[in-house]
Amino acid sequence: MDNKKTGQSKKWPIAVLATVVVAGSAYALPKVFADAPSETTQSASAPQTAAKQTAPAATKLSASQTSASSAAASALTPVPVRSASGSTARNAEVVLPVVSVDPKKASAGVSRVALIELQIMSLRTEKLLALGLSEKQSVKLIEARNRANEVSSDLNAPADRVFSASRKLEEAVDRYNDEAIRGANAVTNLLAQARTEILGGRSESALDASGRLALQGLTEAQSRLKADSSEAGALSAYKHFLLRSAEANDIQSFDPASYSTALTQYEANIKARTEAAGSYAKSANKLDKAYRTSAASLKAAIERSTGKNALDAAQASVKVTYEALNEGLTLAQDIQTAEPLLDSPAGKEKGQYGASKIGTLKRAIGKAERALETSKTTEPLNQARKALAAAVTEFKNSRNS
Repeated sequence: MDNKKTGQSKKWPIAVLATVVVAGSAYALPKVFADAPSETTQSASAPQTAAKQTAPAATKLSASQTSASSAAASALTPVPVRSASGSTARNAEVVLPVVSVDPKKASAGVSRVALIELQIMSLRTEKLLALGLSEKQSVKLIEARNRANEVSSDLNAPADRVFSASRKLEEAVDRYNDEAIRGANAVTNLLAQARTEILGGRSESALDASGRLALQGLTEAQSRLKADSSEAGALSAYKHFLLRSAEANDIQSFDPASYSTALTQYEANIKARTEAAGSYAKSANKLDKAYRTSAASLKAAIERSTGKNALDAAQASVKVTYEALNEGLTLAQDIQTAEPLLDSPAGKEKGQYGASKIGTLKRAIGKAERALETSKTTEPLNQARKALAAAVTEFKNSRNS
């Protein structure tokens, strides 16, 4: 199993940094104008240590959502793991337990709760099984979760759209796990680590309701793994643990105001970054739109007090789109800086550039522009920046002397 993370650094003219506490976990907002590694896989569902108790109504909603989701999920017929024959990259489709809920078989509300739970499950597995940010399944998981967040926050979204988003996210979760997990031993070790995390040096009797539910899910997963240690059985046991973790996360106490604080800081940072971007900010308008959509989702979740899972899912989406927008703005600036080089004198004389070299640079700029148009996460944009920088350096070094 590959547990390495890929980081990237950014350079900006001034420093803006804010660290806030969200749902009991420390959220370090990206350093908008400072050099710092960016970790887009930070989970929004880490256990709490000290947070304010939310309103009773929100807690009751979370508990009812949990039971409704579990009942509906267990009622569906699962599709077993399927692997691509002869392929080194396995291709899990849907693994037991099936979490996404068809509204034709249950209520639309239960289907929406399942969609939110899957978002939390995806965050949890990213934290436990960190693939490199450039890995295909990692990118697909983040993109599927962002789409899911847009749907789950839209109360007018048709039931079929909610189900489609949840099924696509569930497939992305299972494919991610299938790529990252190699057998029952890996799951055994993961569950052992999770147990240590859940207990946090305490006895089982000292756990709150959330901790007890998480520990119960872990014990159930261990029993499932013991009964079936095949590849499919290991993936299924691990996924069962992820589902219980999501249910446990939703009944944790939390401070709704902390989410508002985080959103306010994100908004302030983005405003400063966009103003500093100047004329090239428009080149990243698709990334800006994605961020605005995520920010609106978090704001709506805060206003509705829809429960901790919904808030954490929306918070995570804001973080990802925020980082992508910042990276996109930097790439847009790099493109704008490189474009004048295309007007360099072509020829064989001293101080001129070969026509083929100008053509090569033009193609590199075109690739960077396409990345800015199509990429939705930080890593592809970061790779595009590196490729463009290399092309610019190569072009400048090709000047006839």
